[in-house]
Amino acid sequence: MDLVFLAFAGILGWLAWTSFREARDGHARWTRGLAATPVTVAELVAMAGSVRDELDAPAFRQVVSLSGTVEPLDDEARPAPLTGVDSVWFRFVEEALSRGRDDREERQVVAEQRRERPFRLTDGGAEVVVDPRDARTEIPVAERRRVTDDGGGREFGLFRLVDPTVARERTEWRIEPGSRLTVVGEARLSGDRVRLSAAAGHPLTLTVAERGDHLEHSRRRSGTAMRRAVAFGCGAVVALLVAVLS
Repeated sequence: MDLVFLAFAGILGWLAWTSFREARDGHARWTRGLAATPVTVAELVAMAGSVRDELDAPAFRQVVSLSGTVEPLDDEARPAPLTGVDSVWFRFVEEALSRGRDDREERQVVAEQRRERPFRLTDGGAEVVVDPRDARTEIPVAERRRVTDDGGGREFGLFRLVDPTVARERTEWRIEPGSRLTVVGEARLSGDRVRLSAAAGHPLTLTVAERGDHLEHSRRRSGTAMRRAVAFGCGAVVALLVAVLS
């Protein structure tokens, strides 16, 4: 048995499995988006009000897809760490970049910061509250900066420990007040307000794309990942056969 081909088969098998998982997750997002009821903010608020008047608040649960303008809730918007731009939601990541074996670039997350406080989604005078905690976000990178490291190290008497870091990359994603956002998730009544948040079996998705574009992107991404999984899987089978027969 050829160990090289056997190892190659294992690598291709792992790539096939990760691609299949990506395809499965993309398909799940696509089907959830299709199942979500497309509504306006005003329509959702009216639906919730009718249920509250006729039944009670806990009776209202509806998986919806809606778009609107982002506004702060009670707290003011906070400056994002990298740019200082006022935001209702942000994510900041700093990675240390170094050269590994074969001169390949290696990355390690050394700092991460998030702001995940509820905000309002408004449209035509109506509003709902969005709780972004544990949400799946499809937000483009707002800012990325790479800073060259000085290549310093630490002194220990006669010895010096060299830091392999060659650069640091800082990346920021953010949602600013006044921006347009599409939200897909479960809506409930919380007091007098309609609130969308992540729930068991109903993930919350935040995306800058409109509903149709979001569905098409999820469908294409799932299809691409599935084709990649099939290709890797076929390669793994061929490599395994060669390893067994050689």
